Amino acid sequence: MTATELEGRPAGGRRVFVVDDEPEFASLVCLWLERHGWDGVVAADGSKALAAFEALQPDIVLLDVGLPGLDGWQVLERIRAISRVPILLVTARGTEAERIRGLSLGADDYITKPLSFPELMARIEAALRRTHPADDMSGTSIRRGRLLLDPVRHRVQVSGVEIHLTPTEFRLLQHLAEQPDRVVSHRELLEAVWGSGYEAETHLLQVTVRNLRAKLAAVMPDSVIGTVYGLGYRIVET
Repeated sequence: MTATELEGRPAGGRRVFVVDDEPEFASLVCLWLERHGWDGVVAADGSKALAAFEALQPDIVLLDVGLPGLDGWQVLERIRAISRVPILLVTARGTEAERIRGLSLGADDYITKPLSFPELMARIEAALRRTHPADDMSGTSIRRGRLLLDPVRHRVQVSGVEIHLTPTEFRLLQHLAEQPDRVVSHRELLEAVWGSGYEAETHLLQVTVRNLRAKLAAVMPDSVIGTVYGLGYRIVET
């Protein structure tokens, strides 16, 4: 299936946008997606992916970095500028610098090839659960000092100024804000924000905290996320 074959959304299924220029890999991903009852749509280059994105309205994007034309970094930046859809970078490039770059640009996960397809499906499922939880919160806003979170609309305000966060950044801030009177451990945050199986991915947590602090600092110079070295993080009301 190509990105130009825009069919109706399957009943009860999720639409997964696979942006990858390796036909064999993309076909295998689509086969695994079909087994899970999901609809896989493929684009082989960055320009086609961006042209099709808004019409497709996918539930999640699997994005390669090494694409012809517009590369994956550019596609990631442009999608993230207009959408909070979960984006999983799936690429053969696995250096620490590239992982940091992907997460800093707003990717929700970074998976290196070669990979296990069952693990890939599990990570997709985890991302979809985080983005489309079965049970919404009550809808009551959470206020911590000058910080205001709306869990239903996924909106954050600091002193009345709205801050635009990625879904992962929002989940992290929300989890901390829900527990203002204690230090939240690294392990607990990884499980709560990314899901089981991520307990050792402390680098994901560190990069996300750094990006979140930078966005909040643009409005509120005093950090709202405190570090308790060797233990974890806590919310700081300012």
